[in-house]
Amino acid sequence: MTIIKQTGVQSSGHMKNLRGYINDDRKVILRDSLNMDGCTNPKRWAHHMWMTREAYGHNKAARRVRDKKTGELKEAKNTILFHQILGFNPDECDLNGGRLSPEECMRYAKEYVGKHYPNQQIVMALHNEYCKADKTHRYAVHIVINRTDLSTGKRLDEGRGKSAKVKRANRIRDLDHEWGLKQVVEGERNSSVHKKQPSRIEKELAARGIDSYKTNLRELCRIAAGEAENIYDYRELLESWGVDTEFKKGRMYVTDTDNNRYAFSVAKLDADLGTKGLEAAFTANVAKSIHAEGSAAVAEKRDIEQQKAMVTETKERYLAQIRSIYRKYRKEIRGMEGMEIVDIPKLKLPRPDSDIADDSEVKRLILACWRGADELRAEVSSTVMPKGKKNGGNAGIGGSQRAQQVPAQERPEPNKENGER
Repeated sequence: MTIIKQTGVQSSGHMKNLRGYINDDRKVILRDSLNMDGCTNPKRWAHHMWMTREAYGHNKAARRVRDKKTGELKEAKNTILFHQILGFNPDECDLNGGRLSPEECMRYAKEYVGKHYPNQQIVMALHNEYCKADKTHRYAVHIVINRTDLSTGKRLDEGRGKSAKVKRANRIRDLDHEWGLKQVVEGERNSSVHKKQPSRIEKELAARGIDSYKTNLRELCRIAAGEAENIYDYRELLESWGVDTEFKKGRMYVTDTDNNRYAFSVAKLDADLGTKGLEAAFTANVAKSIHAEGSAAVAEKRDIEQQKAMVTETKERYLAQIRSIYRKYRKEIRGMEGMEIVDIPKLKLPRPDSDIADDSEVKRLILACWRGADELRAEVSSTVMPKGKKNGGNAGIGGSQRAQQVPAQERPEPNKENGER
């Protein structure tokens, strides 16, 4: 929904500022007017309106009021112009991918004033407004309405206070409906690119370096919404941070325990924290949690696979190493034929890493190399071996002895008298 705001212009200072703002070509994208045919210079609109009011006696107040201090009668404050602002939803402006161009926004404004202020002198200026807080742009049409009604010669009077404000809002709501524009829903965020901004009082406090407890409440509510996975977690988190929570008529209210004079609706603090906003946040947090757990499981599996790959690589490298050492050993031993067995060196293999020391394939190859080396030593040795020990009769035992790091020749001979073999 398009937002409408109105202020009455009463003082000369206000009038001067408004004139400068409307006439600033650096900010204005488009201009238009209504019932300003006699004004040849668009930037002289303020003087043209002044002349009209002067002709009808509207530059002076229509009534007098009594001064509260002195009791004397004096002129009441005189509203000479109305300044209305039509602020379009950022989502619906073409700046942010919407369908409303500057020309369409101005056409909307012309339709609005033509329907509700057909007899007033009006100037309009369309601006591209920028919000520093969240760095968003939107179109806004500033409308200056002269107080004098050209058809009746009377002052424009739409009533005072809340009733007039509601009346203008209903006009805009009806026009938005005709244009097919999005309607504002109370308690929900109505723009995906622009968030609700701090109030005037909060801004004044921030300018003085003071953090409003309302600002603190808002931030705590936002942080909790980014962590909780359901309403129970949300309330527990807030209460652990010193924020009381309660539900009234389906709405959640929060109170700062250090300043419990006022309770605030969570949806009023931040439209993203309304019922639908919180549900969306909880769903996103659950999904994030599941994704994190899934990512952790995937990472763990990947680490295990990498570890396995590293062990396999280490194993293959070690097996290749001892095969190479064994081949070189056999070649060297062949050149020692005829030497005594004690002079022929035994095969020495590097100790395997702890990661592969218990691997069955590694153990088998080590034992096979030791067994083959012992058989080769016996084969090329000139020493006469006991019957059954040469040609590998004791090769298997020799291999197992190497596994126990005990040299075969240092083992005692079996005691045949005791039946040993």
